[in-house]
Amino acid sequence: MANDLVLLTGATGYLGYLTLIALLKRGYKVRAAVRSNSKVSKIEAAPSFKALKPSVEWVIVPDMTADGAYDEAVKGVKYIVHVASPIPTFGTEAIPTEKLEEYFLHQAPKGELGMLTSAHKAGTVKRIVVTSSVVAIVPFEYYMGEGDYSKVIPASNRIPDVTGPFVAEFQAYSAGKAKAINASEAWMESHDTIFDLISVIPGWIFGQDELVSSVEDFTKGSTNSVLLNLLLGNKEENGYNGNVVSGEDVAQLQVLALDPSIKGNQSFIASIDAEWEDAIAIVKKEYPEQVANGDFSVDGKQPTFDIKHTWKETEATFAPLGFKFAPFEKIVKAVAKQYLELKAKA
Repeated sequence: MANDLVLLTGATGYLGYLTLIALLKRGYKVRAAVRSNSKVSKIEAAPSFKALKPSVEWVIVPDMTADGAYDEAVKGVKYIVHVASPIPTFGTEAIPTEKLEEYFLHQAPKGELGMLTSAHKAGTVKRIVVTSSVVAIVPFEYYMGEGDYSKVIPASNRIPDVTGPFVAEFQAYSAGKAKAINASEAWMESHDTIFDLISVIPGWIFGQDELVSSVEDFTKGSTNSVLLNLLLGNKEENGYNGNVVSGEDVAQLQVLALDPSIKGNQSFIASIDAEWEDAIAIVKKEYPEQVANGDFSVDGKQPTFDIKHTWKETEATFAPLGFKFAPFEKIVKAVAKQYLELKAKA
């Protein structure tokens, strides 16, 4: 409830920052665990953060996979929202192939299990909400064009752990996310805790990013870059899953999941169904001048793998709390709008 203390990880990243703002708007007190102070000033200078004039407690956790990393950070907190986890590089410096297994497969579950262990020691935590991913519950062949796309994959679906070696970041990232959700649920089953666990399972996360200040930063380093590449004319032969969501929606779900009316120890899909190339038609309709002058292109190509999830169940569960997923059109418009604003400032 409002005024309760929440430990948040990942606040300096795109989704973590949105979650921080959502927590503050709901009146929660926030203790944010960060690896260093280097990005804190950027958070504190962001418009939404400044407007709230919040008092956030920053705690430094240099290595979030170290034994007992969160032992001090969790003391006295009632809730935890654990967003921090390794993600693909999306156009920035790639992870060397020989390090993929350590970076994704080992770090993601170790950080999550460490958080559960620290929370268990603390004795005050009532609920932990963790950011997972649809790749954690969908067999990898679905992302290679070889799945049974007639099936609906529920939030409760789980896939076996896989091991390396890996040849691509996305492959290793998927394996790490699957191992993390499997390991955390196994841990919960084997421990008698006073807290429960909720996993929020998003697809591709898009939307306005207040922490980005240049076109260059907006077009690499996050999932927004993937959507922008399509709008800028990139032609991709390989299909992507059409599970998309607004970053603000994921943040809202993670905060609403703390509400006592939501039962614990379950998972929720956080994405809607979309066709990637519909984004081109949306931009053509909303920004005809910018298409004509070359700011956006209608020549992009991005096939869609139609992987079906039970997102409507999530929407129905959270509807009493005022939640509804944003449509794909709104998501695309938000990304396109920020791109044009950043380009105008360049």
